[in-house]
Amino acid sequence: MADIVALAAGPEDASGIVLVHGTRMAGAYWHGQVAALSDHFRVLAVDLPGHGARRGEPFTHRAAIETILAAAGQCRGGAAVVLGHSLGGFLAMDAAAEHPERVRALVLNGCSARACGPASWPYRVALRLLSRTPEALLTRWNDALLRRRYAPELVEPQIAAGYGFAALPAAWGAVLGKDHAAALEAYTGPVLILNGARDPLFRLGERHFLRLCPRARLSVIAGATHLASLDRPKAFTATVRAFAEEIYRGTAAAAATC
Repeated sequence: MADIVALAAGPEDASGIVLVHGTRMAGAYWHGQVAALSDHFRVLAVDLPGHGARRGEPFTHRAAIETILAAAGQCRGGAAVVLGHSLGGFLAMDAAAEHPERVRALVLNGCSARACGPASWPYRVALRLLSRTPEALLTRWNDALLRRRYAPELVEPQIAAGYGFAALPAAWGAVLGKDHAAALEAYTGPVLILNGARDPLFRLGERHFLRLCPRARLSVIAGATHLASLDRPKAFTATVRAFAEEIYRGTAAAAATC
């Protein structure tokens, strides 16, 4: 299943990190993190179905979960630290709940929101508006936004990869209406909730997630929005690196005592 991986770098025998992009984006969204983290880790950035090089495929929840688990399975020991942004974070929680042995730890970026009940209505309204907007116009808006706010080396790979707007209804339909905090509660591995300070909508359920998952810790990146990895790439990457190093040091120490 090598075609699910958009970007891969780092020593093949190194500890693994799997990166899962958010709504409309692609594995290329993580270009900066792949380059920065691959000095010490085996880093795989996937394309979810309906996104990136897989835009011709229909998005299904099953295929998305299998994508994440398959990528983790390609890493040393058949498991990895999984970092998911927004949509990718909700899906990563589902993958971890289904096969925790594949997910050494979770990093959940921009997905501390309750996607069920009344709290889900802002997302449902946004989905309705986006679904009625021509794809060409959405593409122009996104290209202009990324180029206006961020350095070319961070965003041009994503712009070249294109956007998965056609997958929006199926992708959001797969996560809306589900209490993902309950899935997180069932996962027994370490969890880092990593949010941008200026991402209020996707932080609405932050305390709810922390309450249901006592193993989770929270890290908030000052000045960052929903696209925290682009807003503050050095701080974002340093936080992920420190967490992954802690996880793998703990794994190595446990193995040494056996």
